[in-house]
Amino acid sequence: MAIIKTEAIVLKTFDFRETSLIANFFTKDHGRVNGILKGIRTDPRKFASTLEPFSSNEIVFYQSRNSGLHLVSQCDLRDNFSPLRNNLESVVCAYYLVDLLRQFMPEEEKNTAVYELAVSALRRMESHKEPQKISRVFLIKFLKLIGFRPRLEACVICNKDVFEDAYFNAKRGGLLCPKCGLSDNYSAAVLKGTVASILHMEENDWDNSLRLGLSGKIKEEFNTILQNFMEFHLQVRPRSKEVLEALAC
Repeated sequence: MAIIKTEAIVLKTFDFRETSLIANFFTKDHGRVNGILKGIRTDPRKFASTLEPFSSNEIVFYQSRNSGLHLVSQCDLRDNFSPLRNNLESVVCAYYLVDLLRQFMPEEEKNTAVYELAVSALRRMESHKEPQKISRVFLIKFLKLIGFRPRLEACVICNKDVFEDAYFNAKRGGLLCPKCGLSDNYSAAVLKGTVASILHMEENDWDNSLRLGLSGKIKEEFNTILQNFMEFHLQVRPRSKEVLEALAC
């Protein structure tokens, strides 16, 4: 039984029997893993962390060969991201982030780039005045890193470049040119600025992405395009998404 030490973000926890806890982690070196912390509910001092959602911890676990549930022997808090917990909008955005990790990332498949992206987003939520903007940038970069993004550079039907008028089709997974879009009943027109904003966030660093101004219409199209794309192709909708939409009203 291998002993593993790694950084981890807490995604979700469940009570197990009367004394223990099962935690779903997204780790830096081993992807998403499930671990059991025995006795933590009767003696919290056994672990140097309360395993709050979206906290960053250093964990040690014994890797089970026979199941996907590993024994966690040590869990030390690295960063609780306390400042963001004082703001409701930031908390909801952080829950949205961990919902995405929990639903999209496969079990025990390493993706250090996604882990570092998530930690960077949480750190920015501690001080940034627009946490939903951070959520948008995170989502764009996240989808690109996992290789699951809408095609926005050219028409998905005829492969021609799309310069001005464009249409988006969630079923086809990307943009359509005016000719193909007008003949497709399931496509909706999108602003050139919406497409340009998404591509800008994909290619630029955090600071340049967050400096980008978005109109109300672009924000609306941005959310509709990406959410419809994810729901159609993965049949998932993070539960925190409804709360984010309510806060945006």
